[in-house]
Amino acid sequence: AITAGAERHHLVLFSDEIYDQMTYDGAQHYSPAKWCKKTLCATFGGLSKVYLACGFRVGWVAFSGDVAPASDFFLSMDLLAGLRLCPNAPGQFAITAALTNTHVVEELTRPGGRLYQTRQAIIDGVKKSKYLRLPKIPNGAMYAFVGVDKSKLPNFDDQKFAMDLLEKKHVLVCPGVSFNVKYNDFFRLTLLPNEVEVRDVFDKIEQVLDEYAQAPTGHANGVANGVH
Repeated sequence: AITAGAERHHLVLFSDEIYDQMTYDGAQHYSPAKWCKKTLCATFGGLSKVYLACGFRVGWVAFSGDVAPASDFFLSMDLLAGLRLCPNAPGQFAITAALTNTHVVEELTRPGGRLYQTRQAIIDGVKKSKYLRLPKIPNGAMYAFVGVDKSKLPNFDDQKFAMDLLEKKHVLVCPGVSFNVKYNDFFRLTLLPNEVEVRDVFDKIEQVLDEYAQAPTGHANGVANGVH
């Protein structure tokens, strides 16, 4: 549907596929480039996520689809790339290895792998909690968007929760509203810590949520601390 819409309105389609091989439980990634024929498609990739090489700062973009009308665009891209000083030349040698060995991340995402086990620890932590829910089990990438049951914590506010969790338990999460959503009962976790650390994190999350449940009405939404 996205590809069809881009073609219908003559839009360039930019597809960020930095997590393309990081999938779980048999989930499959499909690139829009497969269906994009009548407009230009730019597919972005890199080493930072799938190959866990964030510090290398190496990425690439591949163009497909209707490339004929895009000659000026390609010229501008070449000019922009040429203006970059001190590129990570040694790191670029890793690109060949990355593109010719597409199964590196499988050791991390299959059962027993570090990312898979951390993901399972998050699923288990949500199931164990009296307050949390996980509407969508993550089938790709390295994050989980965890929700809070507002029928049990009606005054929950994700921004105050993130600050309380950081100050009281030294655990950092991203409040859901930082992703430009209208609801405030979600927060995001990363799968990068190991499963033991994540299980400890969920114990600490539960402790903070227990405090909210026992607090006077209004306290858990930040009113008592002057946070609105």
